[in-house]
Amino acid sequence: MSLPLERFEGAVQALIADGPVKQRLVRAYTEYLEDVLEVEIPVSAGGALNELHEALHRVAPSGNETPVKASVQKMSTGEAAWHAGTILRLYVELLTQPRRVEPLKVVETVPLPQFLAGGG
Repeated sequence: MSLPLERFEGAVQALIADGPVKQRLVRAYTEYLEDVLEVEIPVSAGGALNELHEALHRVAPSGNETPVKASVQKMSTGEAAWHAGTILRLYVELLTQPRRVEPLKVVETVPLPQFLAGGG
């Protein structure tokens, strides 16, 4: 799963699963979005992704805890729900963006063998 849209789709699936919102938020972010870069998504969504990243890395972890888990544990349920909503809003924004086709790659030309070129 490498495209940002696919990553956000996985995150949304994690958010709608069973369990407390804080656990679902930690799973959605750490398993699908933590390594999505701002440059991989539309400029209009980049700021929200950056804010989400900052919010989920706000608290220093203790022991073998991750920064995301430590940060989410310190949040209220309402704040965690807000950040889960941010993931959903970003996913919707990605869905509504025009699809960008990857540019054609330049392929090195190799001379045809003589028998295929008709010379021999």
